[in-house]
Amino acid sequence: MPYATESKFPWLNVVQYPFLTREFDCGEGWINYVDHGRGRPIVFLHGNPAWSFMFRNQIRQLGKNHRCIAPDMLGYGLSEKPRKADYRPETQAARFAKLMDYLRLDDVTLVVHCYGGPVGLSWALDNPGRVRNLIVFNSWMWSLEENTPAFRLSRLVGNPLNRIYYRLLPASPTFILPALFADRHNLPRATKVQYLEPFRIYRDRMALYAMIEGLSRSNEWFDSLWQRREAIAHIPTQLLWGMKDPIFGPKSLEQMTSIFRHTDVHPIRTSGRFLPEEAPQTTAEAMAWFLMNEGAAVGTTT
Repeated sequence: MPYATESKFPWLNVVQYPFLTREFDCGEGWINYVDHGRGRPIVFLHGNPAWSFMFRNQIRQLGKNHRCIAPDMLGYGLSEKPRKADYRPETQAARFAKLMDYLRLDDVTLVVHCYGGPVGLSWALDNPGRVRNLIVFNSWMWSLEENTPAFRLSRLVGNPLNRIYYRLLPASPTFILPALFADRHNLPRATKVQYLEPFRIYRDRMALYAMIEGLSRSNEWFDSLWQRREAIAHIPTQLLWGMKDPIFGPKSLEQMTSIFRHTDVHPIRTSGRFLPEEAPQTTAEAMAWFLMNEGAAVGTTT
């Protein structure tokens, strides 16, 4: 049954995030997810450090004609954050697959962002017949061995001395989040609080750290996704890309474009990694147009 999020999370701004939510027991904890609207399903999967809050504007608009489902991965957002859970990306992918089977969704538009890319696209690779089309924000599904910024960040977080530092201060989300915006001053304080509150104390940031470490530690799994890329190459795909992303910028867009035979490409040169937050109206309208055309390739825009 749905419940009112404000009753469980008094810090939550229900004006910005006005959705009732549901819970799914993945076996290791409760995964919270938005289930809003009716129609063909759109599934949104957030990245790191984020949660379903980042898609609120797109859900509002697309929920008028679609059933919008947006889970918070275990350890993120409004989901449970068990200390001893395995938060590697490949394990998060297995949990996401369980949720999709529980919901029995077919003819899905899958929307992925950042770390939601490899996690969600892993499910698409295993279930291409259940995917109608894909919408990808700055992300990847290949080994990051040659991505120097990603490796540097992974090693920084994995450093034992830095782990002690992170115990004392909310360093990772507080410092990393603004750096992923093209203009860090374009994030209102009230909105920033909503992004950071789920990670306020150290024990609630375990998933965030594990996923950053996974940028280098899970390369074998990432490479296995790349080796199977042909399984989804035929799916009509929209690529919405913030070109000022310091890690997954123009080169990642070029590599992602190479996977698919039918793409609608929107490089946004004034935005960074958090494109759904930085350009909410632009992205919602582009997504609506793409879906209105049934995900058919409608050309490449710049």
